[in-house]
Amino acid sequence: MSAPAFRGASVVALCATLLALGGCGGGGGGGGGSSGGGPAQPIQNTQPVIVDAGPADTVNLLFTSVTICAPGSSSCQTIDHIQVDTGSSGLRILASALNSAALSLPAQTDAAGAPVVECIQFVDGYSWGPVKLADVRIAGESAGAVPIQVIGDPAYPRVPANCSSSGPPENTVATFGANGILGVGNFLQDCGAACVSSTSYGLYYACPGSATCQPTTLALAKQVPNPAAMFGSDNNGLIIDLPALPPSGAATASGSLIFGIGTQSDNALGTATVIPVDPQTGNVVTVYNGVSYTDSFFDSGSSALFFGTSLFPICTGAASGLYCPPSVQTLSAAVHGVNGVAITVTFSITNADTLFSSNPSFTAFNDFAAPSSDSTSFDWGLPFFYGRRVYTAFEGRSTSGGTGPYVAF
Repeated sequence: MSAPAFRGASVVALCATLLALGGCGGGGGGGGGSSGGGPAQPIQNTQPVIVDAGPADTVNLLFTSVTICAPGSSSCQTIDHIQVDTGSSGLRILASALNSAALSLPAQTDAAGAPVVECIQFVDGYSWGPVKLADVRIAGESAGAVPIQVIGDPAYPRVPANCSSSGPPENTVATFGANGILGVGNFLQDCGAACVSSTSYGLYYACPGSATCQPTTLALAKQVPNPAAMFGSDNNGLIIDLPALPPSGAATASGSLIFGIGTQSDNALGTATVIPVDPQTGNVVTVYNGVSYTDSFFDSGSSALFFGTSLFPICTGAASGLYCPPSVQTLSAAVHGVNGVAITVTFSITNADTLFSSNPSFTAFNDFAAPSSDSTSFDWGLPFFYGRRVYTAFEGRSTSGGTGPYVAF
């Protein structure tokens, strides 16, 4: 990659608009172990996911549970309400959700042996915390000594100005919207080659002792990776499978996170259309109403569909800042992959003020949208994922649908 793949809109895209609601925020093998000399048994590769109010009482956030352990030990903790995000790469846990007394995780260090701390900047704030090493387990899949970020660790209170300049800190569950985030996008690391040779992206810092933290380069193997790409099997991609919703939404929605593409009987590509994404950015082109949005992407971590700037009236009530068309809008857009393949997506947008006020206890919605802060992007957020099996193939990994990166649905 030539640039970081982290999508800052993922956790906090609705911070400004949903405060009134109380929150913001190589190919895989299919084999496993063997028993008694018999045939290899498939690894359990399916993990439940749920959309509910979560720890910050918000809407349209997709959660799962992750188990982390001190490397090579049986000292483990399972943490629930970790947001599932195809718009970023890397596992990040809020320090307040960790039992640090029982779970001592070693620090990641740079080439000089200094502890590494990471800054992730969002559109309206930042998250800061050290990189630690942990064994990661999800479903029956596991990876050892994975670099993860621990957000809001009180041992690192001094935040460089070029990190904090993007806005207020989002280092607590209340401001982050979840106990952590599981970044399982197309890319293998959260930055990649760019951070091996340059500090210009401002992601990684060396923090020796109590000295001021300074930007640092970091080898690929030490960067925060997509943990699903680190698994011993089913590591070429994944599927998010969520049910369809009625127009009014639902109190909650339950589905599955399935690891691997074409590696086991439950993750076959089937009739899904493969849409190759830009290998540098992960983007596709979306054409809506004659306008080409050249920096479009599929992001389960975005709570809404984000596109345009003033295409519809803006809500002024419970959903202030979102789109509030006078009637339900049934729309379509064409998504173009980098290979020229295109597929038409039909979607609906309703009046978000009416939607939320009529269903105040609901947390899952498939038909609301908001203006984008970037006029060139169409963010296919979580509403797109309902009623579909959406495949995310990892860069450079062989799958039954070709080599990633791509999305398919």
